[in-house]
Amino acid sequence: MYYHAVKESPEVLYRTKEEAQRLLFALHAKLTKQHATILDYLLEPQRCQLLLQSKEVIILPTFTINPVEKEKLLWYFSSLGSKGKTYPYSGLHECYFLSTCFCELGKVTADPPPYPLKEVLAVKHGRAE
Repeated sequence: MYYHAVKESPEVLYRTKEEAQRLLFALHAKLTKQHATILDYLLEPQRCQLLLQSKEVIILPTFTINPVEKEKLLWYFSSLGSKGKTYPYSGLHECYFLSTCFCELGKVTADPPPYPLKEVLAVKHGRAE
């Protein structure tokens, strides 16, 4: 199953690069323990969005988690691509610049997303195929 998890905060979630990375590492570790995979993400100062894949129930107490149908998955990839290649805390930036690996976007995995990377990148750039 696929899930969209969102955390919105009236306060800033991070102030420095180190705090952002610490937050992402902690999320990655919590989700890995739950056998969940981060397919894509977007971390903004007051909002964190995750596109997740898991066969089990995901527990992230401070997040609102909603199931995503496979047919809607490309739309979610598209919505998380809003910051593009220039934003450091996103799966798209990670995919292009091989930064710290918090998500599986563009990586070889045992359980790949149902859409090829070419199609995912096209919707992230606003060019549906």
